[in-house]
Amino acid sequence: MHPYSICYPECEQNGILFNSPHSGTGLSKEFLKQIIIDPDLIHRSGDIMVDDLIHNVSKFGAIRFTNHFSRSYVDTNRSSREIEPDMFQNQNKDNDFDRTAKVARGFGIFSCKSYNNQEIYAGKLPESEINHRMTKIYHPVHKALSETLDRLRQKHGFYILLDCHSMPSYQFINHFSNTGLSHTSQPDLIIGDCFDKSCSKDLSQHVAKYFTHHGLKVTFNTPYSGGFNTQNYGKPQDNRHALQLEFNRALYMDEETLLPHNGFRPLQAVITRLSENLNDNLGGLFPLEKRF
Repeated sequence: MHPYSICYPECEQNGILFNSPHSGTGLSKEFLKQIIIDPDLIHRSGDIMVDDLIHNVSKFGAIRFTNHFSRSYVDTNRSSREIEPDMFQNQNKDNDFDRTAKVARGFGIFSCKSYNNQEIYAGKLPESEINHRMTKIYHPVHKALSETLDRLRQKHGFYILLDCHSMPSYQFINHFSNTGLSHTSQPDLIIGDCFDKSCSKDLSQHVAKYFTHHGLKVTFNTPYSGGFNTQNYGKPQDNRHALQLEFNRALYMDEETLLPHNGFRPLQAVITRLSENLNDNLGGLFPLEKRF
């Protein structure tokens, strides 16, 4: 299986790229032999059907980029150093890994925990597994993504990366954890712009107003301010803009069965029309004299 796919628009490209890094469900044969939990639990850690939600955005000039492998196998929305050394044999203190908060919780490039905190592996993995997964999946994905974005920047004088994700509803979280979270307090969409550092304020506000106009409850940055993709590819001072969009799964799917419900098509249509809306408003958001 190829690690990613890129869908180019049949019409003229416009400098916008929708990315779904966590919707892949691919699991290698070697991985299935290594894990000790039901693969269904692996899939529940991913952004289920987000790739389907953005399926039609290319109708209006945007590129669609999708990862094929499960994020639990290789999470490309992490820096290349976010690796838990204790997962692997023969590791020493001289490694260059970065044990961030996400890594400490079990969700680095290679997850060691499921969404409900179960261990994925019985023991430590061979050290060679690091290079194997990085070489086969992580580096090819970022090479293709960065090169595609660079071409957009070169051609249009800017790019917009919309990194699309989903979050479990509070109602679903309360099923397996005594959090006491009220589902009425949860937004439908959290826009992450790294606290105004990954894209222009005009762009983030435009996207927020668009979704609010279409009936979604929208907030910014808390608790999802933007992962590695948003941080790494968002350089607004160089007309490289990145936004993270985190949609509440209850909007479009049954979180128990992992199947879409009658909210799926309306949300897909709203996201498709966002692609059209941005295409129609690029001249105002990015005047020609400010693009290069």
